[in-house]
Formats: sequence, C-alpha cells, structure tokens
Amino acid sequence: MFYPAYINLQDRKCLVVGGGTVAERKIVAMLVSGGDVTVISPDATELVAFLARIGTIRWYKRQLKAGDTRGYFLVCAATDFTDINTTVFTEAYEKNKIRLVNVVDVIPQCTFAAASVVTDGELMLSISTSGKSPATSRRIREHFEQILNATSLYTLGYEDGKPVPIASEREGQGLPYPVYLLLANRTCIVLCEKRTPEIERRISLLHKCGASVLCPAPNEMKPHHLEDAFLVIANEPAVVGAFCESETGFIREYLDEPSAGTYFTPDIVIDDNLIISVSVQNSKDIDKTKQFFKKLANQFENKGYGAFIEFLGKRRSEILKTFPTPKKRADFFDALIDYVEDSVSGLQTPPTTCCLGLTNPECSAECLFNWVRHGKLERADTFTTNLLESQSRN
Repeated sequence: MFYPAYINLQDRKCLVVGGGTVAERKIVAMLVSGGDVTVISPDATELVAFLARIGTIRWYKRQLKAGDTRGYFLVCAATDFTDINTTVFTEAYEKNKIRLVNVVDVIPQCTFAAASVVTDGELMLSISTSGKSPATSRRIREHFEQILNATSLYTLGYEDGKPVPIASEREGQGLPYPVYLLLANRTCIVLCEKRTPEIERRISLLHKCGASVLCPAPNEMKPHHLEDAFLVIANEPAVVGAFCESETGFIREYLDEPSAGTYFTPDIVIDDNLIISVSVQNSKDIDKTKQFFKKLANQFENKGYGAFIEFLGKRRSEILKTFPTPKKRADFFDALIDYVEDSVSGLQTPPTTCCLGLTNPECSAECLFNWVRHGKLERADTFTTNLLESQSRN
C-alpha cells in the first residue's frame, strides 16, 4: 500500500526530465499546483514547447548533464530511456538527498507515485492502485469525471487540438499535488506528546505502508533522528524547528498548521490497494465533501475492487515482459478488463464492456471483475492466460 499525500508545491522548484506525452501530464499537474517547473529534454510536445515560449516553464533543449538535479524540491524522470531515468534517480535521491523523486513506471526507483486526479476546481479526488493496475485507476477516474461533470488534469492545455495557456497558480494558492508515497523501509518520525485520533490514524497508515516508524516525545527527540528521516509528522512547526533550521531534507506535515508543511494527509477510502483520496479547497463545502465521502465509502469499501487490483497486479510483470511498448500493454489491459462473456441471462443481454460495478453495482455479468470478486480465481486465471497467449501471437 502507498501513503496518500497532497504536496504543497507553491513556488517550489520542480524538475521534469523528458518532454513527451507522459512528461507533459506531469508538467501540467505541477503547474496547476503552483510549482516552478523546469524541463530538460532535447525534444518536447507541442504544448510543452508552447508553455516554454510564453514563459510559463523553463525548457533546456538538451540532454541531461551531471548536476542538473541539484537544488530541486521534486524531480520526475519521464524519458523513454532506462539509463537516463536511472541516472536521474541515482543523482537526485542518492547523491542530492532529494526526497520526492519519481521515475515513470519504475516503482523501485520512486519515492512517490503519481495519482489519477479529478477536480472541479474545488473538490479534488485522487485515485491510486498502488502501482498494481493503472488501467483500473483510469476507469475509476473516468467514472468520477462523468458523475461529477468534472475534468482530469489530463484534459488541460488544449482547446480544439491547439495548445493554450495553463493558469499557473503561483500567484495564489494552487490545488495541492496529489501523490502516493512509497514508504516501505523508509524512516518516518511522528513527534507528539499525546497520541490523538489524528496521530493514531497516521501511525496506522504508516505501518500499513511498511514504513519504519519512530514515535518519540519532543523531550526524547535528538537532532540525529532527523538525519535519515524521509517524513516527519508533528503538531506544529516549532516542535520540529527546535531540532532543524532548514526546509531541506525530509518532507513534513503539521497537523495544527497544514499550510506550513510540505504536505497533508487527505481523507481516504481504502479497499486493500485501492485508495481514493478526497480534498476540498473551500471550507464552505466541507459538509458537501463529507456527504460525498460517505457515498464513496459505501461504493468502494469491501466491494471487491481490492481483490481485482491484486489479481491484475500479480499478472502485471508477466504482461509487461510480453508486450514491448506501453501502447500494446495498455491495449491488452483494456481488452482484459473490458471482457464480458457473450451470453444472455433471461431477457437481458450483458453489457458489451465491463462496467466494473461503477455504473451498476448489482451487475452480475460473466466478466473478469465479477469472477475475481466472487472468488472464481481459477476461471479468471485461465481466461487471462488464454488472452495473453492469443494477443502475444498477433
């Protein structure tokens, strides 16, 4: 499981290495969150080049050089070249001690994973499957876009196929940058006098994510405790400031003063590796958000999504090895998830593509989703294997 975190990127320096479609989505999300974005890539999409031309971002039109990652708050490697991406991670995280580093689609070289995001400007939802099924995450995102009449960050930057300016929020407070932190075996410190319910909730989440958790009282805290810390949680900045003067190093959450930290923990709905985070910009909409949160919990908790994601995750490495390009892999997962057995039940014909129980919670179609959530794993495995063998020959 990954830890949900909404990062405060306001005026913080962000680096994206790569200028393709995937890099473009990262850049857009960072801009909407108020990030100060620099791009390094010999080539770029039409939108990235346009944003550089109008001064929204900086673009160094060249290959990566040694030392390029120094001084950034967040670094993302999104090139098509494994050696370049690995170099970015090694220099940024291991040499320059940057805590927030992401290499697209390579979980071992990430300290955070990106989230699928839906927002109407006030309410923000982010969806993660802990890296096990991006295709399922996308389906859930698209469902939210429809029912909320909202947009995803992926749709920004173009009108009628032409690039347009993106409203950077660096002049004000932008939307937070939703990510999921990879905390397995990383040191996380919870500094508190008393274990309140909010503190306990975070400690429980940290343990579920595999973090190495230390919970000293302030009078037990020593400066060396922070040297290797990835993440620190405290009630207020003064508690941490007594031991650390610099903003560099670990990321931090302050429960009493959220805006003073580098991230905050949103409200979440969990079904194993499915995590849906909810946040609101306007305090006037808190009641509305609470009602929506209850609906989410009723729709997704213990409804089989976690089991479905776990099933796909177990076959993911095999599928990645079978199909050499991201498009072929995406097409296979779409075919796998969309499958509905062509049969008639009574007078009703099942849908031609799987609804994942999103539009019809009571759907009983013979599909991969229903097989898995009802425990018919042998049937699901056999179908997946047969489809994999069939499509790999094409």
